Amino acid sequence: MPDGIIGSGEYEYWQALSDSMEMHWSTTGDTIQIGLAGRAAGWVGIGLGTPRMMAGVDFFAGHVDGEDAVVWDLFSENPRCPIRMDTAIGGTNDILRYGGQQVDGVTTIEFERLFATGDEYDYEIRAGDPIAIIWALSDSNSMTVPHRERGSTTIILRR
Repeated sequence: MPDGIIGSGEYEYWQALSDSMEMHWSTTGDTIQIGLAGRAAGWVGIGLGTPRMMAGVDFFAGHVDGEDAVVWDLFSENPRCPIRMDTAIGGTNDILRYGGQQVDGVTTIEFERLFATGDEYDYEIRAGDPIAIIWALSDSNSMTVPHRERGSTTIILRR
């Protein structure tokens, strides 16, 4: 259950994306669970399927507002953004469950989605294939405020 706490052994895999950001993941049947933990006072996010910029990226971001976690299913149609909610451009919100916490300057969000959602704005995850990802974090809860740190890498998501 995504609760915003990444416990020891909770995820099968993890990767440090920088000194400030970690990605954790596990799979169950046809779903993937992702946990992001970043040293940020605002949102943390990850994009699937592109190694650079923001054109055509399936992006997930979240923040914690008081006691409540907020996690978005987003898409960017061009390199200069804007990142928009899938639902605002004709797609669907395909986050099945989510949670988050902010403790000691670390924002943690966890969420679950299907490997293949059927939404044209979602990247179809194929287990075992290398996936280019981008990531970012911000000290603001607003997605209109630019990231403070960002990066990219390639990972392999296994089932």
